[in-house]
Amino acid sequence: LLLVLLLLVLLLLVLLLLLLLLLRRFLLPFPSFHTMVARKGDGVRARPVTEQILLEAARIYDARDEGMAKDLKSYAAFLSRQDAFTKHLPKDLLERAVNMRPPRDRITCLLIGNHSAGKSSFTNWYIGEKIQKESVAIETAGITMIRRGKQRTTWRGPQTMSAFPHIQGLKKIEGVTDFLTTEFSTSEEKNFPLVEFIDTPGLTDGTLKYPFDVESVIYELAEHATMIMVFLDPIGKALVSRCMNVVEKLAVNHSAKMSYYLTKFDTAGDEIDRTNVVSQIVQELQGRVRATHALKLHTMFLPDRADEQTNQKVPNKIGELCQNIRMEIDSRVQDVLDELSKDCEALSKIVDEKIERNKKCASHNAFATVWKGVLSSAFIVFLSIFVIWALLNYADTDVIGICEQQGEHVTVHKLPGSTIKEVKDRPVNKNVYCTILRFAGGVPAAVLLIVGVVCTALLWLKKTKVVEQLSSDEMRRLKEIQDDIHNNIEKRHKELKKRLTDDALEDHLA
Repeated sequence: LLLVLLLLVLLLLVLLLLLLLLLRRFLLPFPSFHTMVARKGDGVRARPVTEQILLEAARIYDARDEGMAKDLKSYAAFLSRQDAFTKHLPKDLLERAVNMRPPRDRITCLLIGNHSAGKSSFTNWYIGEKIQKESVAIETAGITMIRRGKQRTTWRGPQTMSAFPHIQGLKKIEGVTDFLTTEFSTSEEKNFPLVEFIDTPGLTDGTLKYPFDVESVIYELAEHATMIMVFLDPIGKALVSRCMNVVEKLAVNHSAKMSYYLTKFDTAGDEIDRTNVVSQIVQELQGRVRATHALKLHTMFLPDRADEQTNQKVPNKIGELCQNIRMEIDSRVQDVLDELSKDCEALSKIVDEKIERNKKCASHNAFATVWKGVLSSAFIVFLSIFVIWALLNYADTDVIGICEQQGEHVTVHKLPGSTIKEVKDRPVNKNVYCTILRFAGGVPAAVLLIVGVVCTALLWLKKTKVVEQLSSDEMRRLKEIQDDIHNNIEKRHKELKKRLTDDALEDHLA
């Protein structure tokens, strides 16, 4: 009976252990080294390594959310403020510190194209949620930014302007603020958490008037975009002159980040019609765009809106477009880490430059103090001699003669029956005044004294000037910045690079 009970207890323990392992496996998943769990409502989301790195890099630049002032942004503001040392800093280092901003935690994809080219439809497909209106009518009359957020919400123009520094240039364009919105979606489809889409109005010819200068808006947004996607409609609208003119001008400065897509390719007719359309548009683009690489026109359509036969027969490069977005994200992560390294190096050099210059200023001020003592004594001597010389000359007395007059010293010795007088010459005056006067020789004493006073004054102006140096609090702050960059930020930067490398190697091995 005891043996049976013992076996039952062991069986219960084994079952309990298995139950705990199952609970841990299915209900309590622990994030691995390459996975950070972020809560979304009542669920969880596993952030990819690239997103983790971008968020961590943003915190290194700006740690306001953590209630700290130990970040690169505050360090750059302190080191670039105007003082006696700032103007002596190398121009490139100072400009990098002044313009230092936290990196954007996602790439920006600017969508442009002719009217009804499918920009809004592609955005909705990529996100997996109907954010933008889709219609043949001109619905996209404004600028819409689509980003991932914690909840589904919409921001109007003023709030959008104040929240995103990279679109501040739009303020100078009249009327655009009233037609600017930001749509936040909770979607996690594809790489949307790391992508920001900017949907622009469709460009058309004719009498249509936009409520703002749409071309200027596109040119301004292109300056800060990571990718510029040109969407062209194959059904007779792709070659409108307004759209082609904008593309031609953008290609002058942004050709490297522009890509061209012929949308709705499943509706372009049979194979011959599709070939003719592609040839016609490519020929038009080649005549306008001077690309540094071979110009490619990618054909695409939304796969879930076409039947199975069309998906099999009609070439569709929409998958390559998504892959290009992913590659830009990976490239963005590497660029952020490279910029982080350069910013740390620049701030370290500024700190070293200021500390070294402060040492030189402190040494200069110490010598200035010594010179003050020496020149003050010399000035007093020369001035007092000049006063004595002036008083003696005023009394019509030979100044040199007084110094050289020896005279006689008579000593009387009385002896019984006689008196003996001992006469001795007095010693020549050897005080400092007479020494200086005799040193002048045949030069008038007044000339020597005036030259001495003037030289003393000139040396005073040159040697006793005190230069500005840093206070003890400022020096302590500089050393804190230096220590934090070397011992903390650079260490975190190396860890981020290692994490990115390990993740890339795992992907390749997989």
